[in-house]
Amino acid sequence: MLKKGTVLKVIALVLSCMFVLALAGCGQTGTQNKPTPAPTNAPQQGSGTQDGDGREMVGNMYKTGLPIVKEPVKYYAMGLQMNNTRPSNLDESELFVKIMNETNVFIEWDLIPQASWTETKNLKVASGEYPDFFYGPKSLSHDEVQKYGADGVLIDIEALLDEYAPNINKIREAYPLYDGFIRSMDGKIYQLASFTDEGFDSHISSIINKEWLDNLGLQVPTNTDELYAVLKAFKENDPNRNGKQDEIPMSFLYQEGNDLNREVKRDFRPIYYAFGVVDTPFYIWINENDEVVFTATTEEWKQATAYMAKLYQEGLIDTEVFTQDRTLLTNKLRTQKNVGVYFDYRKDLSMILEEDQEKFTFIPALKSPDGKQIWGSSQFFSEGGFAITSAAKNPEVLIRFIDHCNSEEYSVQMAFGMFKEAGWDKSEALVPSETAPGKYEVNSGARPEGVEPSEWPMSAPIAQGCTLLTKAALDKYVAEKASSVAKTEACEVYRPYLSKWPYNYAFKFSPEELEELSLLQTDIVQYVIQTHSRWMSEGGIEKEWDAYVAHLNNLGLQRYIELYRTAFERVEK
Repeated sequence: MLKKGTVLKVIALVLSCMFVLALAGCGQTGTQNKPTPAPTNAPQQGSGTQDGDGREMVGNMYKTGLPIVKEPVKYYAMGLQMNNTRPSNLDESELFVKIMNETNVFIEWDLIPQASWTETKNLKVASGEYPDFFYGPKSLSHDEVQKYGADGVLIDIEALLDEYAPNINKIREAYPLYDGFIRSMDGKIYQLASFTDEGFDSHISSIINKEWLDNLGLQVPTNTDELYAVLKAFKENDPNRNGKQDEIPMSFLYQEGNDLNREVKRDFRPIYYAFGVVDTPFYIWINENDEVVFTATTEEWKQATAYMAKLYQEGLIDTEVFTQDRTLLTNKLRTQKNVGVYFDYRKDLSMILEEDQEKFTFIPALKSPDGKQIWGSSQFFSEGGFAITSAAKNPEVLIRFIDHCNSEEYSVQMAFGMFKEAGWDKSEALVPSETAPGKYEVNSGARPEGVEPSEWPMSAPIAQGCTLLTKAALDKYVAEKASSVAKTEACEVYRPYLSKWPYNYAFKFSPEELEELSLLQTDIVQYVIQTHSRWMSEGGIEKEWDAYVAHLNNLGLQRYIELYRTAFERVEK
């Protein structure tokens, strides 16, 4: 099976709650079948025996096939309830009812509301009465996994995965980064992580009004000089042909949401890509030479910031970028229709109207001054999902159970809902596709008009689960949604230029490092944000640059970089 050290490419970051899976949720009411009652666990007896049908057994457990165990067994699971509109216990989820009945493995689910999760979890662990396994996103933090693994609360599951988890092992082999992501600082695997791979390996897109280009006889820009010339033409030459100088050459979301998300939502990153630097939420980038770099003191970052200041001060960037939200920008694109260049997750089925989609096109990765092209890649793993404790008898049974839940067939249903059955009344049930024979599509229109999502039953437990959804599984079972087609189109534009390391690379830190890092990071990041916005609007970067760098060093910049470098080298070596 996989060897340690050969696949440690990406690792878990718990600096705060950024990069969280987007969870779509509706409520669950209505009556559903309860799982068959089951006795508590009995210790495994013997190994290598065969049942009457010839299936090899280890004690009470079949090594392959269904059911997983000959005599029913029962386990106790705890998890964080991520979505209050989902079932409070997963034995109310028809999908899990089906899985438990066919495996003979029954789970007593205990999902705790977020407000009391930390206290409840800590009390359970302190008392020694912890569950057989923790389940679901964010149920255990990175430092808790480190501590509980070292203390013997969690068990290393790597050997069990190697022997009893063919579905998960296929994923570990197909996604070497995933195998590195789930490993702890000591190289062991205490917890599985959730992820969804829809084939989207980049996040942001640069989009330009092609109709305006055509009206002015211009081409899509290929470098920053050409982009500047296009924006000047948009401002001065009435590309919308209404006789008014009402065009906004470029607009974007400078900040959006709370303080944390504002950094995640820096939609102007492509400007920095054009100068050869992959700007990131905390200004830490692993470059193509595997060097940990603080972006906001590099010459490339300085040039990109000076370029943005030039655009803003010449009226080529929307004056409302510092304050507008997505609603206002969408209104400019859909109603006023006066924006020339903007940045978004995808072009079609997003901020512009469907009728205007053909009027816009992508700007590929612009060439940097030295002729290179780069675009920030992204990863799609999410911390947390499944961790077995030392309280669990016969943990191999749980490994087989979670592996069965993550077969291609079930991972799709965990995410989207069960395949439609007779008499089905679930709002997100997967129904046979009319356009893709043999595949399913989300039955999003099943909920009756006037019925609130929180009042309509659902079967997909994705908000609570540990789901490993691969592109292969999606392609096999689910007809591609229009929004996915649109995002795929965007990714194909930028795929040739993707950075070696994702812009949202995840690091592993010890609890002590995290504590130190959080103090440094708050001051450093806020200072960069404030200075950047002032330079954009008022100028002064050349005059103030040396003092700016000196102040960052006084804030502990070198130690800040050292902490990230240590976290990176710890895994790569």
